[in-house]
Amino acid sequence: MGANGIELAGLLYDSTSTAFDAWEWTAVLGAPAALVAGAVLVTLSETRDRMQPRKSDKNWIRCAKQWFRFLTMTSFALEVLSIFVSTVTGTVLLSHGGQIAKNMVGYAAPLELLHHHHELEYLTMQIGFLQGLFNWLGAVALDQLIPEPNETKSAQRMNRCMSASIVTLMFWIQAFYNNHLTFYSDYFGVLRRYVFLFAKAYVWRWPIRPMALLYIPATIGSMILAWQAFISPPDEDDDDSIVLMGNEDVHVCVEVVEDRINLMKN
Repeated sequence: MGANGIELAGLLYDSTSTAFDAWEWTAVLGAPAALVAGAVLVTLSETRDRMQPRKSDKNWIRCAKQWFRFLTMTSFALEVLSIFVSTVTGTVLLSHGGQIAKNMVGYAAPLELLHHHHELEYLTMQIGFLQGLFNWLGAVALDQLIPEPNETKSAQRMNRCMSASIVTLMFWIQAFYNNHLTFYSDYFGVLRRYVFLFAKAYVWRWPIRPMALLYIPATIGSMILAWQAFISPPDEDDDDSIVLMGNEDVHVCVEVVEDRINLMKN
């Protein structure tokens, strides 16, 4: 499998019609990935304020909030990655011709073509969509577990029920996926293979890729920042700086401002 444009220039497929069918699969996968990405953004925007860790939070609540924010953002990034790779791979699939009969590889199905010529891209699309879905569902489950102020015991029990149901759904999705895999034994086998292919294509490679001088330090820096975020001590957080206002609070603030303006005029 070629990793750059020059190496892919001479790539030929057994059948251009099979390559076209593989392109249709990449296009179809991009649609649900876009739907999940949109749902993740809605979840993040609706919970951004109340998911800020506070000094008064219990340790498990603080940890849950941190993991919620991490899971939502990584979910969005993974879904965008799946959409991007599916789009680029679809372009590659429609850019090459067919083999002559004596040089045919021997695959018959569209996904066999993807697996043979573009295994890294194939795994990136699969992992990006599935892991992004898992991260989003995990974040929603955490959101249900974190209690709200003045929440009743009945509401908390129902939230725990919904959280457990989401986790159970994730187990069923994983089992269904493992049972329908074609080229690998299970999802963990997919991840192992992906790590190997990714490291071979983008890390342990000579001559070194010019972009590696940027994305390798950026990756290390992101990991350091993530570690610092997770070990941030509660003492550094000021609860007074976090203001969560409802409609009644807004009206009160408006009335106070109007009163002060009137006093200044008098």
